Amino acid sequence: MPRSVVLVSALALAGCGYHAVHGGAAPSERFAVVLSHGSIPDVVASDEVLAGVRDSLASAGALSAGEGYPRCEVEVLRADETSDGIAAVGGQPVARSTRVGLVARAWIVRAPDGPHERDTGDVRALNEISATTDARAASFQYTDALRAAGRRVGRSLGAHVVGLPSTTE
Repeated sequence: MPRSVVLVSALALAGCGYHAVHGGAAPSERFAVVLSHGSIPDVVASDEVLAGVRDSLASAGALSAGEGYPRCEVEVLRADETSDGIAAVGGQPVARSTRVGLVARAWIVRAPDGPHERDTGDVRALNEISATTDARAASFQYTDALRAAGRRVGRSLGAHVVGLPSTTE
């Protein structure tokens, strides 16, 4: 095949007009990230959600410093915990493993008292930790799992806000 045909084909495909289904963020559009409301007692886990949103926005080229407008407001709704199976240890019921999750949502606000745009709805991330009889180790595992779930749910929120495909759990 002649080089000119390959070059013309490549140029034609480069301008195919592909764009994200939900519009996506324009390259010049940048958002600050702020916590609108946090309903969980672990403030570090809430900070991990914000850090995850910042990670996603930064990788999309849509992150702005500070707390100005336009901005992405994040609401951390709840932390979930469920046990998976129960075992008898020393005559006491103990969870064989625990699922720890965080639920949050985000949206864009362009000006003070402006309407919410691109609301993500509730997004959830889960982590599973195995049971241990050591109370200190269990406490650290729970905290680490909650913070890791916070970072993952934040990344998913950031991807949703800029119109990139993302999964939820």
